[in-house]
Amino acid sequence: MKPVTKHIQIVDNDEMLRRMGVVRRSVSADGVIAPLQGVDWLEAFLFSSAPARNRIKELVARSDSDDTNESTVSCEVLPGLWMMAFSRTVRRESLTTVATFVTDEILESAYFEMLCQAAQIDRILVRSMLEEMNLIQTGEVDRTIEFISLLIRSEGEASQRTDTIRDLGEELTGSYEEIHLYHSLIGSTSVSTSPMAFLSTVADELKTALPFSWIAIRILTDRINLPEAFDGFVVGGDLGRQHPVISTVGERLALSIEGRDPIIIDTESDPRFAGTFGFSSDVVACPIAGDCGTIGVLFAGNDASNGDEASNIEMKLLGAASEHVSVFLRNASLYENLDSMFLGTVQAMVSAIDAKDRYTCGHSQRVAWLARELAINCGHDAEFIKRVHLAGLVHDVGKIGVPEKVLSKPGRLDDDEFKAIQAHPEIGSRILRDIPQMDGILPAVMHHHERWDGRGYPHAISGEDIPLIARIVSIADAFDAMSSTRTYRSARPRHEVLAEINRCRGTQFDPDLVAPFLAIDLTEYDRMIHGALHAFEADQEGRAAA
Repeated sequence: MKPVTKHIQIVDNDEMLRRMGVVRRSVSADGVIAPLQGVDWLEAFLFSSAPARNRIKELVARSDSDDTNESTVSCEVLPGLWMMAFSRTVRRESLTTVATFVTDEILESAYFEMLCQAAQIDRILVRSMLEEMNLIQTGEVDRTIEFISLLIRSEGEASQRTDTIRDLGEELTGSYEEIHLYHSLIGSTSVSTSPMAFLSTVADELKTALPFSWIAIRILTDRINLPEAFDGFVVGGDLGRQHPVISTVGERLALSIEGRDPIIIDTESDPRFAGTFGFSSDVVACPIAGDCGTIGVLFAGNDASNGDEASNIEMKLLGAASEHVSVFLRNASLYENLDSMFLGTVQAMVSAIDAKDRYTCGHSQRVAWLARELAINCGHDAEFIKRVHLAGLVHDVGKIGVPEKVLSKPGRLDDDEFKAIQAHPEIGSRILRDIPQMDGILPAVMHHHERWDGRGYPHAISGEDIPLIARIVSIADAFDAMSSTRTYRSARPRHEVLAEINRCRGTQFDPDLVAPFLAIDLTEYDRMIHGALHAFEADQEGRAAA
């Protein structure tokens, strides 16, 4: 069964009143009628005469003198011609509507011909048109005035409700856009998110959500310590040839803008835009605050074809985004500072451990470098590469628990001494296990002496049971050990070391890692090992002199 649809016919109120011979118009405080829409014979007939125009001003003055929020005054202008003024105050603004109408009496009035002459219309035609209307009877004037007042009042209340709903809708739209923006930005925020990627997300999200032709962010990178190097400028939208111009303007704004609130800048008069081109509309700019002042600016340009100013919702969203960028960058800087301090502490600890054995000076730094290069050649992401580098630095931390006489023994180790050496992976794992930053590093510390064929230590695991990070550190560790002078032997030639790495493919080392390792450019490694050799020789000379 099909649903029954009820159609409600909405009759235009002005058209309904017109069929009764009533015309109403809004008037200003000084009694000036709002412009009439085109030439209309009834409006001309009712409003053109001097008595009608004079009475309008009188009625407006009388209605404005009323102290109430709403008033109705009326009078008979001429026999058969009536006028009323309805005034109300809405949001502290006085609104007055004047309604003029004729009764059936006008057709017999001596003033009928005068009204036609004032309107410059044919009296026979006017009489014919009026006779076809449902004119108000003389005895119904009071009820008609009351009805028109009620109608205007109802329309005003409906208009107020419409305005309230529209304002509420705008607030809801703004709230939705703000919530959506926060959700998008928060979803892309983590300690591992690069500032460049985050700022690009902000610019793109704002460009999608707001009616600007471009969104740009300029960061003064010399004012904040960030974990990556970039030029400090990102943009959402296509700037084309304007890209360098807007980047320059962004730097000028970032260096000079103050406060925390978004501002609208007149690009034609602002000296920061001198010598630039392409800014045919205003620019909205939002400062990005750092711990010690402004560190950048988020700014947006309107479409050249759009002359409208930025709305409150748009300004609010831009301001909210700049605050979010500020928080993210300050957190990223704090994390970078903590990370640098942590890495510096690790470097100091590793240097202290390497110093126990002057023959292995710089070993951990070289293993870290080799392991990182191998991870890069294997195509791993930046986060894993960073973990591999850190693992290379701390892989031998357990040697702090091995007696120095064992580490420095020039001859072959006996069984007990070899067991002491073999304990260093487990010792290192115990030392580091309570440090949160080492969670992903411990497998390399524990298992970097395991072998692919299962003949390694401490747990004799094999193949892919050995964590990947440990397999990477293992091959780097072995390469540096063979390339370095030890108490019991001299460094082996490079071609022999590479041949040995290749020979142990699938026995000691993961076969998939050998080729990427052999592809490493060892120029930097040679610089590092030569530096360590120079330090060793200086140490030897110092010992001899002593």
